[in-house]
Amino acid sequence: MTSRTVTMIRLTETGHRTAAPGRILGCRVTDRDGNPLGTVDDLLVDAEAQRLRLISVEHGGVVGFGATPSFIPVEAVDEVTGEGIRIALPSAQVADAPLYDPTVMGPREFCETLYGYYGCESAAPAR
Repeated sequence: MTSRTVTMIRLTETGHRTAAPGRILGCRVTDRDGNPLGTVDDLLVDAEAQRLRLISVEHGGVVGFGATPSFIPVEAVDEVTGEGIRIALPSAQVADAPLYDPTVMGPREFCETLYGYYGCESAAPAR
């Protein structure tokens, strides 16, 4: 069987910001111990599968400039409350996660690498 190409769409680039997932944009994200990780900058949706795959968490920088995004699979989310999102992992694991560089790998390979790093079930469909 052939593998399919993964196309990721940022929720902020669609007209679906008011949908339930869009309501977490800007929410605070903490690790399993309550340590702050950053805020939800965007959500990445697998265009073909119509499935939310990754949370882009922005951290560092000053007033939004120079901030660095970390991508976290939605499967790593432990709890969503009115106060924000808690993931089931330590902040050190998020800090050491692979960074996305489109010059090195495509979206499909990055998703597979990231899901493997976090120990989540693969984001890629069965081949």
